[in-house]
Amino acid sequence: MEKSGQSFYENQKDVYKFWLGFFEKAALLVAGVVFLPQITGQLQYSSGLLILAVIIILVFVAIMINISWKLWYLPKDKK
Repeated sequence: MEKSGQSFYENQKDVYKFWLGFFEKAALLVAGVVFLPQITGQLQYSSGLLILAVIIILVFVAIMINISWKLWYLPKDKK
């Protein structure tokens, strides 16, 4: 079985990019599901649910910042 031509850091970079995209899409989905109907007046959520949605989005943003920081400080290739 052949080994991949990518280095460990390139594989790690791909994994970080995948998770960064995942959390970005999840945060946008939560924001779209909760806040757009609230703003347009189609649904009226309780304040507890809105606070929970804000907390979830802030956690996702914190995770995205952490992943971005790890991605930024990965060792660079010497090529």
